[in-house]
Amino acid sequence: MTMGKQACVRSRKTRQRLTITTVAAILALTACSSTTASNSTNRAGSADASAGSSAPVDEKAVATTIKRMFLKDIPLETMDPVVQEAMKTAAVKFTPKMESKLQECLTKNVCETGTGSLTIGFPNDNINPWRQTFRAELTAQAISSGQVSRIIYSLGSDVSSYLANFKSLIAQRPDIIVMDTIWGAAVLPVVQQAKAAGITVVQAETPVPDAVAKAVDVYAPADLCGAYTDGAKQVAQMVGKPGTYGLYTGVPGNASAAAWQPCLQKGLKDAGWRKSIEGFTQWTPQGMTQAGNSLYASGRDPEAVAYDYTLEYFMAPYLKADRTPPILMSDVVNYAFLKQFKQAQEDGVKATAFVANSRVWYGRIGVTAGIMAKQGQKVDHEVSIPYPMVDISEVMPTYDPAMPANAPVPTLFNAKQAAAVLAAGS
Repeated sequence: MTMGKQACVRSRKTRQRLTITTVAAILALTACSSTTASNSTNRAGSADASAGSSAPVDEKAVATTIKRMFLKDIPLETMDPVVQEAMKTAAVKFTPKMESKLQECLTKNVCETGTGSLTIGFPNDNINPWRQTFRAELTAQAISSGQVSRIIYSLGSDVSSYLANFKSLIAQRPDIIVMDTIWGAAVLPVVQQAKAAGITVVQAETPVPDAVAKAVDVYAPADLCGAYTDGAKQVAQMVGKPGTYGLYTGVPGNASAAAWQPCLQKGLKDAGWRKSIEGFTQWTPQGMTQAGNSLYASGRDPEAVAYDYTLEYFMAPYLKADRTPPILMSDVVNYAFLKQFKQAQEDGVKATAFVANSRVWYGRIGVTAGIMAKQGQKVDHEVSIPYPMVDISEVMPTYDPAMPANAPVPTLFNAKQAAAVLAAGS
């Protein structure tokens, strides 16, 4: 998620709190549905060390993991080598020992895994359901790799605290720092300091300014432009004739909107469409409720609405009035929207939506890239990651009503694990 978006998203949900004992109990109830590797003892710097599991690759499990992560079947061999390795690691089921270690890491600022030799630092930006899940996915991948002995976490919810924590992290000399910073150009000096200290720095998920992208060792950004270009094409083909659309984001001038809105608008304009309404939500429940109600009350009735967060607030007024909602599109939705959409289907409403995966698991790619780079394996500076926009009908068969409403779609955690992740805090 990009700078303006991620900063505001963090305030969307109220943090749940459980004791460490309760979190552990929840996590112990289930075997991890995400991935792991054997307890390899390959050391940092060995050129032939694997960043993932040494267990035989289960091709069916890898294909299933890819479909779950990307919301679409994508051949493994067509992906960047880093993404391929990340998928293989993510496809291996957790052992009870690894599950126990994950639950421990979720409640600590420093976690010793008992395997490997590398230390990874993760400077987090704040607490919200998306960020909490991102940290847990990253941690699961580190444990799965068998290469990471220690994980150091920090939390800074504003620029000054983030930078201070980053400097403190540098002083602890981790081998790798995996970040998903929203603070743009402000992080350049600390990235340069980390590089000077011999630390491998990876930026995963959030697009950053060119200077920062060039400074990090590996850059694995989300292709927001590609996803919305793809979405515009699918919407135009579905409708079959020029129409109108609504355009929404959180706050004016945010970097996320700057990345995707021009691409969506170009795609729809080329198909003869025009924008009829736009607005801002602050990415808060109140703001999204107001935007959804205002859209309905405006009488504009656009054929499609694009927004960069969960969509249930835009669908609700139409369902309440027993009317068919516009075609909806987003790159991040929560399970609450899937629940609403399923109910609409059962009620006979002909609703349509296009969604992309939430990218909440991109930290797994960051971990894998960092390990491979530190071991001297060939890693491209910019890792290309497929980012398709898919018809929600492809997602609904995997809907689990037990998932927390504010869990992002998708995550490799099952319902009980997701609940524990969201309860564990930062």
